[in-house]
Amino acid sequence: MPSLVIVGAQWGDEGKGKIVDALAGQADVVVRFQGGDNAGHTVFRDGQKFVFHILPCGMLRPRVLNLIGGGVVVNPRKLSEEIALIRLPEREWRRRLRLSGEAHLILDCHLALDRCAEAQRGNRKIGTTQRGIGPAYADRAARTGVRLGDTLDEDYFRAQLKTCLAAKRALLPKALARQVCNVERVARETLKLLRPFRDLIVDTSILLEEARQKGKHILYEGAQGTMLDISAGTYPYVTSSHTIAGGVCVGAGVGPHALDRILGVSKAYATRVGSGPFPTELQNATGETLRRIGGEYGATTQRPRRCGWLDIMQLRQAARLNSLDGIILTKLDVLDGFDKVGVCTAYRWGGKRRPEWPASPVDMAKAEPIYTFLPGWQQPTTGATRFAELPAAARAYINKIEDWLDLPVTMISIGQDRKQLIMRRKVF
Repeated sequence: MPSLVIVGAQWGDEGKGKIVDALAGQADVVVRFQGGDNAGHTVFRDGQKFVFHILPCGMLRPRVLNLIGGGVVVNPRKLSEEIALIRLPEREWRRRLRLSGEAHLILDCHLALDRCAEAQRGNRKIGTTQRGIGPAYADRAARTGVRLGDTLDEDYFRAQLKTCLAAKRALLPKALARQVCNVERVARETLKLLRPFRDLIVDTSILLEEARQKGKHILYEGAQGTMLDISAGTYPYVTSSHTIAGGVCVGAGVGPHALDRILGVSKAYATRVGSGPFPTELQNATGETLRRIGGEYGATTQRPRRCGWLDIMQLRQAARLNSLDGIILTKLDVLDGFDKVGVCTAYRWGGKRRPEWPASPVDMAKAEPIYTFLPGWQQPTTGATRFAELPAAARAYINKIEDWLDLPVTMISIGQDRKQLIMRRKVF
């Protein structure tokens, strides 16, 4: 199976970075297909920590070609900063990276709009990262955006930029608009930042088709998680792109038959950053313990994550929306010290037990989790290299998850390092 999709099966922060980094060792091509530098994919290599926001997680692998697809929004300043942080020789990172000309640019005006919009929401804040992601995607839909490919012709780029910035002046305070909507200044700074990447801007769809025809292994890397999808997530508390597997086709420029296997990454418990529904949230000492042991703070914003027990209703929704072929379970080791582990197996609202995800936001707000508690194992899992080496209660927990979801758990992560990974089934 040459093409594999990795998506977040919860609200993001599931540990996709480590998984993609580990699987990139078997891949020829790694593709980011949506989102922007609001992503935070953390990878540990030989004790060193790398946090990828916009670059694909295959950048640390010498033989892997990394593509930023047309469904991604790119802040040129953040891209330049991240290239510097990975400390690769220029010749090396240029050999490993290509960018789609269809990817839209995040400009200073988008960051300004993001901050202003969030401030105006008052106590109904969405909890965005204020990185300009939403306004950049809004420009794409409004057809006033500027793309990476536009910068290859300076006259065309300035014309597109003029249209983009003109649409922002009426939306921003005058003083701020003068600062971030100066066409010449923005054009000059943007072109300077993108100069090192100019000859890396290509039609990534053609590269992917060529790789597929040659039978190469292609790994599609999702950002955020299923429940943050702009259409299928907990709207309006969502991100601005399609985070589900269907977003691969649009964001990478491939057809549906190009996707061979789809795996969803889920923590062994649940977390969420920002506002919005989170039925299994534990606002008590148990939730705080999960946060402390799991180091649950945003890789991009450092915001504390909301923590709770695993939610089978939510994961069933994710399995359906993504056509998941299996689950990759991460952070099992965080549960090592608990004497019992909770799993939400149904909701209750309107006086009835409900075995499905609520369709209405009103019902979602009323939904109360119904828990099944399983025995904890209170033994370390971090040294296990095979499923059989896990404590019996940990194996029983995973087996129950498989039964409830009717899906195999194909991989289990039991620590930060890329080597702390139990592979139960071949994924490529």
